[in-house]
Amino acid sequence: MNYRLLMMYFAIIALAQSIAWYQSNSLLLWDWLKDNYIPIVVCTSPIVGLAFAYSTKIGYGVLGTLWAVRFSAFAIGYLVFIVLAWYHLDENPFSLKNIITSLLCFTLMAIQILWKE
Repeated sequence: MNYRLLMMYFAIIALAQSIAWYQSNSLLLWDWLKDNYIPIVVCTSPIVGLAFAYSTKIGYGVLGTLWAVRFSAFAIGYLVFIVLAWYHLDENPFSLKNIITSLLCFTLMAIQILWKE
């Protein structure tokens, strides 16, 4: 397995998930975006779309199946959500429910990366 490409895949997915998080949740963070969110979404959507497409290409090449790409992208997206919701909205990532769900995300990623069919 090419770990350099795997790390690139993770980084691009995390970037795309982060931008998508801000697209969806910026209305909760900054009052001026409540009336001006459409230009932000229109301007950042091509970046997000290209990042997801390119990361899928890289991830498929490294992981070998689209299922592995899907599950790992989901897990990374969930982890990005936790960090950004905690940082911006002070939502507790350390509740039992969030800890168990985070462990499930890491388990999903480990299965997809380490389990060879």
